[in-house]
Amino acid sequence: MRGEADEWVTRVANGILAAIVTKAAHEDFAGPFALDDVLRAWLKHDADTVAILPDPPGSPDAPENQRRSYWFYEGCRALEAGAWIAEVGDGKFAVASLTALVTHMREAEAARHN
Repeated sequence: MRGEADEWVTRVANGILAAIVTKAAHEDFAGPFALDDVLRAWLKHDADTVAILPDPPGSPDAPENQRRSYWFYEGCRALEAGAWIAEVGDGKFAVASLTALVTHMREAEAARHN
């Protein structure tokens, strides 16, 4: 069971990071981001994953809000532990290498359209 939970944490963490990069690229804003902004970006960007999130470990039949909150916070913890995001005060978070990630995303998007 732990392996499956780790896979979900990784999937959610990757979705959160992709959502932040997408938000930054489209809004031309490099942060820092409030946790609520990160949550909204993830819910919009990763709606398909959010819809199929499993129950948190030890909480069978959890309501959707509880599943979403649990996995979001686990994904954020994983990003912090991996040094992808860091709290910079006032409940705001900065993303490591955000400029490089946004540049890479824009280049990949431009290549797809060419």
